[in-house]
Amino acid sequence: MKRLSLGLGSAALTIVLAGCMSGPQSDGGPVQTARPTDAVQGQWFDTSGVAFSNFNGGVFETRANDTKEKLAEGNYRFVSANLVEIDLRSLARGTQSKVNCALVSGGQLNCTSSSGQQFSLTRRSA
Repeated sequence: MKRLSLGLGSAALTIVLAGCMSGPQSDGGPVQTARPTDAVQGQWFDTSGVAFSNFNGGVFETRANDTKEKLAEGNYRFVSANLVEIDLRSLARGTQSKVNCALVSGGQLNCTSSSGQQFSLTRRSA
């Protein structure tokens, strides 16, 4: 179970860091961006099939697919229209980290953790 938590946490962080590199560029002036609060709301699955994450109103949690045990929790916010920053607490490891996720389509988040690990999440089909 700890391996699952580590992999999931790493994947989430990877998506976040990848997102940091794809945000809009500014010429130094303030940038006004829309905050698409519902763009990531809902359930997302990691591509390894080990866990799923829920995004709801700024609250983030990750649970194991098999046991539904909560592996991680935290908060998320939009940095830009397509970049989500997650403050993540791993319950298994007792650590905190940041993950940046780029919303590359309506159904895919590419994430990078603060440690450089990358992973993707896909939106659950209706």
